Amino acid sequence: MNSVASDWMDKQIWPQIYAMIVNDAYFRVFEQAREITGKFNGHIAELVHDGYLTSQMVAIRRLCDKRGDVVSLCRALVQAKTDVPHTIELIEATLQNLDLCSCHVRTQVNQHIAHTADPDLTRKPAGWSMQMKHLTEAHEAICKAAITLDRDILRRKTLISIVPVYQGDIMEDFRHWVPDADIKRLRKLWHAHVKKVDDWRHCR
Repeated sequence: MNSVASDWMDKQIWPQIYAMIVNDAYFRVFEQAREITGKFNGHIAELVHDGYLTSQMVAIRRLCDKRGDVVSLCRALVQAKTDVPHTIELIEATLQNLDLCSCHVRTQVNQHIAHTADPDLTRKPAGWSMQMKHLTEAHEAICKAAITLDRDILRRKTLISIVPVYQGDIMEDFRHWVPDADIKRLRKLWHAHVKKVDDWRHCR
């Protein structure tokens, strides 16, 4: 169906989700490659880690932003109340789950990444605490919310894969510093992770 929410999903939201999920998958393979080879343990690794963490947390915050002057997954769900009013109950449940699962990351971004919160003035100051499980929980909630919005609310065609199928060699950059004998392990890790993410498509 043609709607504002549908337009946002195609032009803004899914491209952001794809970029977030692909970058996360490559980072996971990069970490395994570091473990295998013992390389990139200095400043370069720190730069990669900081860049990954910042970009992932900001992407989650962007997609879950509730403000009325932005285009986000949260706003698309709110917009769907107007576009598809008979699905409000499902929309509310999806919004609630999205908010619950992304809350920790959004708080950390607001107090430690986008700003340096003043603990004396911040209503609920939160110490720095960010683990991979927090990102994974938010990723899963975002993907499931987007799929529910497309499939069950907007009644649009569902995805074949959440992780876009790359036409080239996904191991190309790793071949420069990872032995050929270990490339197979990295490729196996990639495909196992992609399968896990794609299984989120079957949410109900």
